Amino acid sequence: MAKNRGNICNFDCGDFVLWSRIDKRLQGNKLLVRWVGPFRITSALSHSFMVQHLLTNDEYEVHGSRLKHYSDADLNVTEELRQHIANQGIVLGVRANVDHRYDEAAGEWQLYIAWRGLDDSENSWEPFASIYSDVPALVRSYVQTYGRSVLESLLQ
Repeated sequence: MAKNRGNICNFDCGDFVLWSRIDKRLQGNKLLVRWVGPFRITSALSHSFMVQHLLTNDEYEVHGSRLKHYSDADLNVTEELRQHIANQGIVLGVRANVDHRYDEAAGEWQLYIAWRGLDDSENSWEPFASIYSDVPALVRSYVQTYGRSVLESLLQ
């Protein structure tokens, strides 16, 4: 019975693959799967593969079911491809906490975040817990400075 579950993943060292990642930023507890990469296969383990990021050379262990073949080892990694990869992993810094609200649909407190390097038109509502875990000092300062007593219980 177990033989019939799924397909055997066959990647060779040096092959390029895409990695299926879950983007949790959607509202309403929805998940979005995105294919990111390409990454280079560096080794095969019993049920997973080691993949290497082409810009940072960081290595990750990824289950084979989360990988999709992109190209064999003959891929020419051009500057254009490197730029594409760099744009996938943009890490934004929090510039400021602008506002807060309780989102009934999501069942959570959220902060309205202004992002470094982006216009105010691109501010977004983010889960309080997520922002607090990333930048606790900034969130504490927002809560204390503006007397947001309703949020003080979340500072733990």
